[in-house]
Amino acid sequence: MLPKVSIIIPNYNHAKFLQQRLDTVFNQTFQNFEVILLDDASTDSSKEILNAYKNHPKVSQIIINNENSGSPFKQWKRGIELAKGDYIWIAESDDYCELTFLETLLALFVEDSEVLVYSASTIINDEGKNMGRHKWADGLDVKRWTQDFFNNGKNEIKQYLRYRNTITNASAVVFKKDAVKDIHYPLDMKFCGDWYIWIEILKQGNVAYTYKELNYFRRHSASTRPVKTFEIEKQRINEYLEIVLANSQFFSRFLNRNKYLWILNEWQEKKKNFPKTKLEHLGLSIDFLYFFKLKQKK
Repeated sequence: MLPKVSIIIPNYNHAKFLQQRLDTVFNQTFQNFEVILLDDASTDSSKEILNAYKNHPKVSQIIINNENSGSPFKQWKRGIELAKGDYIWIAESDDYCELTFLETLLALFVEDSEVLVYSASTIINDEGKNMGRHKWADGLDVKRWTQDFFNNGKNEIKQYLRYRNTITNASAVVFKKDAVKDIHYPLDMKFCGDWYIWIEILKQGNVAYTYKELNYFRRHSASTRPVKTFEIEKQRINEYLEIVLANSQFFSRFLNRNKYLWILNEWQEKKKNFPKTKLEHLGLSIDFLYFFKLKQKK
């Protein structure tokens, strides 16, 4: 019997991109799935687009919030709790994919030990222009993500995932529902909840990856990456640190400090946008201020 996939599409103000997302979900070559549509109180025309699918045979749930939840990971949790499938795909509403996405990724679950599989992603802009392969993970190894691989989940965390979020886009991931049934959801996080969840999943089993660029990750002005207010950027950095500190010991961080320095470098670049008086109230971890500034002298 074919496994069933629960496809969760969380949306907030992505009406411009939503139809393309839906089209590439409903027209997958693998068709044993349900679709759960979630809208987090959008103020654009998203609700009208979603409601047009209320009688679609693949749609099991449409839930439209009256008030914004304040966290994308609250929507993830809600969707997963509603899911009836064996596998979960969080198909973000501003991304899209190849029609062979599910068929290809499900084939990577070759052993019972695989709990999470993902593909390479292509970055696109607001207008859908191809900006090239997503290379964020290359900061740790420029060759690794240019070829297929399997790895023990705990080794993946130790070797790569504790240093940075190498699983760069949720839309590129399919994971087993059983792997999240007992995890704590990081509902207070706005930026790093996905990173946190990938680590929790991979503590339970193995990972598989295909270098085929089956997912299209949209980078635009409304995404979480561009510089926001001081308080928002402060939260972003502290979430990075929370993940790092929870998954490494001080001595390990010291030995691998160059792999973590992207956090400090990102903050140094972003703080140029804020008044200096604000920096007095940064409130970042002492561990960060003491440890992450330890650059090797040249």
